[in-house]
Amino acid sequence: MKEHLEGVVNRSINVDLIDLNELIEYMLKNIGNTDSYLRDHLIYQGFCELILNDQFTKEQLILILKTCLDDGHLYLNITHNDLSDDVFTRSFSALVITLILGKDREKRSLPEALVVEAIHRSIHYLFLEQDYRGYDHTKGWAHAVAHGSDLLTEAIRHPLMSDSQFLCSALQSLKSCLLTEYALIDEEEERMLPVIDALLDKGLTDGQLLTWLKGLHYIEVADWHKKYRYEWNVKKFEAALLRHLLKSAKCTQTADWIIFGSPTLV
Repeated sequence: MKEHLEGVVNRSINVDLIDLNELIEYMLKNIGNTDSYLRDHLIYQGFCELILNDQFTKEQLILILKTCLDDGHLYLNITHNDLSDDVFTRSFSALVITLILGKDREKRSLPEALVVEAIHRSIHYLFLEQDYRGYDHTKGWAHAVAHGSDLLTEAIRHPLMSDSQFLCSALQSLKSCLLTEYALIDEEEERMLPVIDALLDKGLTDGQLLTWLKGLHYIEVADWHKKYRYEWNVKKFEAALLRHLLKSAKCTQTADWIIFGSPTLV
């Protein structure tokens, strides 16, 4: 299987000569493997090549999407408080779902009910995720916040995402990642910015964004160090958002408040 994946990634093998059903089974089984080369380079990049180049049948895509969405993948032990290797399965399942939703957004082909379920579970994923580690020096990228933000962006962008209530849920998911005592140090805030753009494209107003942003500063935490970490994450996000808004000339009300009114940005 590894040799086949090497060929797929390097585009040195005729995909028609591969048993894709067998390959899919192997890739899904090892989607969160702690071997970073196998997980990142072979399996994820293999999914990229095969999905983006339309190598899977509709039935195979449905199988992959259903599997990645289930409680043994995207939601694998997600409510457990302890840090474990399960985060790699959740995080890389999120990336594969992102690929499939993006492809379906460009050209609708998957069952509507399945896509709507994918959108709902994608929006709630970051709200439930509690493992905020970025890079592990032994096992590579976990980066659940970044991958979950990519997934959230595609869920919002999809044409079947039309319920305004889920726009609020998406903002709550981002908030839950920022208001954590784990300091986000691997540019997670940059991966959150496309989520904001997608929300704005779907109707989020400058005023609504500002109200949400102000709400990030109402931190009722007795532990001073935990509060410090919360403020660190919010400060980094606000700085990234400000640069982004100034470049795009979007949401001038929000940008002005960050510059002149935010209690954390200095």
